[in-house]
Amino acid sequence: MRATLRWAHSDLRTHRGEALFLVLATAGIVVSLLLATALFGYATNPWQRIFTQERGAHVWIHTAESAQVGKLADLDGVQSVAGPYPAASTTLASRGTRASVELRATPERPTVGRPLLTAGHWLDPATPDGVVLESRLARALLAEPGDTLTLPGTKRTVTVLGVADSAEPRYRPGEQPGLVWALPSAVPDPTSQVIGLRLTDPDDTGYAVQRAVTVLGSGAIGEVSTWQQARAEAQGDNRLLGQVLGLFGVGALLAAGLAVHGAISTRIRGHLRDISVLKAIGFTPAQVVRVFLFQHIAYAVLGAVGAATLTGALGSRFPGRLGDALGVWQGLPGHTLTLFAVPIGAVLFIGATTGLAAWRAGRVPPVPVPRGSLGGGRAGGGRF
Repeated sequence: MRATLRWAHSDLRTHRGEALFLVLATAGIVVSLLLATALFGYATNPWQRIFTQERGAHVWIHTAESAQVGKLADLDGVQSVAGPYPAASTTLASRGTRASVELRATPERPTVGRPLLTAGHWLDPATPDGVVLESRLARALLAEPGDTLTLPGTKRTVTVLGVADSAEPRYRPGEQPGLVWALPSAVPDPTSQVIGLRLTDPDDTGYAVQRAVTVLGSGAIGEVSTWQQARAEAQGDNRLLGQVLGLFGVGALLAAGLAVHGAISTRIRGHLRDISVLKAIGFTPAQVVRVFLFQHIAYAVLGAVGAATLTGALGSRFPGRLGDALGVWQGLPGHTLTLFAVPIGAVLFIGATTGLAAWRAGRVPPVPVPRGSLGGGRAGGGRF
């Protein structure tokens, strides 16, 4: 072992440039994979981005007006609540298109389940009939800020002040009503109330729903929606995009692996004379393999740790959309696991490619015979 370490140290001092290249190559691969993972989640799962940025509620409960929903804030595992908000079901019409909606009285912009404005501005007391539409509902009604919508069967109209993204279940014609935020004055006759529960542990959603039903009574609850349902619905719309990006990601990983394998193989071929000397002084093939495995795995670990540290430290400081993607990714539940799994996977992959090249190095003879002399001798023997 001591002789192996001495040779590795001597080789490092002699070939510092090659060692630095391998460390930087590994770091570049790991950083690229981490950035690709963040961008992949940002592009294929916009729901998760919205849920994280708006501090979405894990459970939304629609109850009767008389239900004492304030008790839900005291349940075990409930971190904070949104509402309760008085609500009414109605219909909005615009340009010959109608949509069933839930008109939700929101006196001020929420801190939990806070809609993310994409156009216009939030509710303004100066415009008592102003509303903010959920983005999918706005697209269905072809509505934008400044438009006036009517409530069929009444003389009432509302003015669109803004359009916002929400992590709640989105509008689906005939299945899910669209979400409309309005001032309490625009919801004169509420028929129900809505409360959102943000949990300490999202995995306890089922238990939280059971506790809510126990506290309020099943007869007081009209509808319950959870974050898992909303996520499953939203992810279904981006499944094809995810598969395409995932395919390109796998191809990029294989290409990077082949590049590293080629670099390591080239480096080992450049050390054939040194390998022969090692075997001549008593190194066994297994020891030669271990020498190169030890070296290159050490370089890979150094590069991977540096890349993970750099990515974790900079995070949202990257400019533009990349910084936004990393900022959102760092707030996701699986961020820590991915930050460890990607570097470990890269090191294992590089170790496997190094093992194949090192195995070939272990088969190098102690005293290599020049190919030219062997070929010339055979050719001469054949001629004379």
